[in-house]
Amino acid sequence: MSSNGPVFAVDNEKLNKLGVNFLNSQEGMQAIQSGQFKGEERLYVAMLSTPLLNATMFLPHKVLIRAGEQFEEGFFIVSGEVQITHKNKTYTVGPGAVLGLSEGMVGLPSRYTAVAATSIQLKIIDFHKVDSIINVLPSEVRAILATIIKRILTP
Repeated sequence: MSSNGPVFAVDNEKLNKLGVNFLNSQEGMQAIQSGQFKGEERLYVAMLSTPLLNATMFLPHKVLIRAGEQFEEGFFIVSGEVQITHKNKTYTVGPGAVLGLSEGMVGLPSRYTAVAATSIQLKIIDFHKVDSIINVLPSEVRAILATIIKRILTP
């Protein structure tokens, strides 16, 4: 089964025009407080501006994540579309989607295969960097994160 368009995507053309420091500006704060931006739009703009993630591009048909395999990095889609195949169903996701973060954070193999459907631009989420950040958090916060991830991954 295949969908006709992305099941998830933000309007990256609109959001890219705002600039990487938009959320830190007075105009950005007013926009957030007034409810002009949904959570996924705020996440998109914040992820674009972070210097902690490396950006890269892939051509169509590049396999990002393969079902049943473990992986060392997750992906934040900046532009383009990725096809997700899970249990004989195919979905398309676009800008703003985050792939592989939950499984990768807890060292589980992927439940799906993710393949670039178009040329894509990504930000790479290196799990070693995430681990170094999480390891300095209080143990209570780490436990909460682990619980949230387990709930996400529960079928």
